[in-house]
Amino acid sequence: MSQLVQVEIAGNSSPAPNIYVLELFAPTLAEIAQPGQFLHIRCAQGIDPLLRRPISIHAVNRETGLVRIMFQVVGRGTEMLARRQDGLLDVLGPLGRGFTWGQDRQSRTNPIPAPVDGSTTNQGNIILVGGGIGAAPLFFLLQELAATQAAPRVKVLLGARSADQLLTVELAAALGFKVQIATDDGSAGFHGLVTDLLAEELRQKTEYVYACGPTPMLKAVCTLLSQAKVPGEVSLEERMACGVGACLSCVCRVREPGGEENHQRACVDGPVFSAAEVVW
Repeated sequence: MSQLVQVEIAGNSSPAPNIYVLELFAPTLAEIAQPGQFLHIRCAQGIDPLLRRPISIHAVNRETGLVRIMFQVVGRGTEMLARRQDGLLDVLGPLGRGFTWGQDRQSRTNPIPAPVDGSTTNQGNIILVGGGIGAAPLFFLLQELAATQAAPRVKVLLGARSADQLLTVELAAALGFKVQIATDDGSAGFHGLVTDLLAEELRQKTEYVYACGPTPMLKAVCTLLSQAKVPGEVSLEERMACGVGACLSCVCRVREPGGEENHQRACVDGPVFSAAEVVW
């Protein structure tokens, strides 16, 4: 159940150029938030800019009530948000349909049967693929997976244009996960695309893949998963105005189980979709 609340800004940091992390004291949101969901934030106290900005939930501490969001400055709204050091934010959330794991995967529409966590016949690696700012919501998923029996099988693949744009590498490693990195310019890790790393990992037994990043990356991920017959989920980056499914500005094409195509709203039916149902 989403809420409209005033939350207190508890911190502001910049882990990379043009990237900011706001820490929010929001106990009621922290209690119910799930990985892959987002917050719809009013960036100013007035109505300029008019529209809220959708920003994914980066991390949650349910004990302290702290919620972190990580975002890239891309316009006037996020620039205003990046300057905030204290005070209150008007927040609507958590919104959207997030990532699933374990038995919950069976609720996804997916032509490729998704194995159930813990099965002895389908166990394999669980791979998280993040590109650029797409690494932000994946860290919240890692926080949840760290407490499950699947944690030893989780691998994290993170990519960016250059070393200074890599995000959450140290945070993921601190949770005990194996992290591989790729940069377009070769300034850190593998010289190439993070999807090249994924292609290599898919040669091994893989149970499930989660991905978030720019559209070309997600399209490549879905193609690789289809070829390898591996199920997974992708978090789509769509422009959202209302955040609650009313304005239809974020519709995307999906393929139904029978093969017919349909349109769904990323803000309420997603932003996380089965990799097999997205039509690119």
